[in-house]
Amino acid sequence: MTAVSVTSLRQTGPATAEATVEITTDGTGPVTLLVEWSTGDEKGSPGAPDGAETFRREGATRYTLTLPHAFRGTGCYWGARATTDPAAADGGSLQQVFARRCVIS
Repeated sequence: MTAVSVTSLRQTGPATAEATVEITTDGTGPVTLLVEWSTGDEKGSPGAPDGAETFRREGATRYTLTLPHAFRGTGCYWGARATTDPAAADGGSLQQVFARRCVIS
């Protein structure tokens, strides 16, 4: 496994977002992607769990997945963390977005 990256996370509705995840491998064998969604009130911290999804891919060396999510938590920072099995050399990726429903104070 070479790398996994959440390349974008954007809000698509009052409680929904879409993440784009890219995976690069050094072979065509199977790879399992785990995406963990979270909400929190502190930037840079993953916050409280808000769901998880697992995806399996094989047969190529690059994959791009676009994944929608409906957030249930009340945090102002929504997060998507991606990890893989086998583990990527970069360890994984976390991307956050500040929800439009929140007010910056």
